[in-house]
Amino acid sequence: MLKNFIKGLLFGSTVGAVGGLLLAPRSGNETRKKLTAELEEAADTTLDLNKSLQRFQQAVVTTRQTAAETLPVLQDGLKKDVESFKFQAEPRIEQIRQQVTRINEHVAQLEVLAPEKPEKTAEN
Repeated sequence: MLKNFIKGLLFGSTVGAVGGLLLAPRSGNETRKKLTAELEEAADTTLDLNKSLQRFQQAVVTTRQTAAETLPVLQDGLKKDVESFKFQAEPRIEQIRQQVTRINEHVAQLEVLAPEKPEKTAEN
């Protein structure tokens, strides 16, 4: 089925090209010149595209190399910073826990010494 489709496509393209050349409003010389100019333009565009693709590929390679060199250093630095923060934060957290415990003890003592007074109502 695909074979028949391709044959039909090639046959249709050939018939279209021949018909276009026969019915063209230009002379054969003009048509050849125009075709040559368009082919040269297409070739130039293809070369430009290839050069752009090569530059893009080189940029991707350079980016990968830079990432491969930079990421491990960045990761190590972040790990050290986190470890340093933990080292500094743990004693502070323990101090805060101790202070909260002391405050809770003081609040409990105050509640024992000064029991809550009954609330005043609008009738009193």
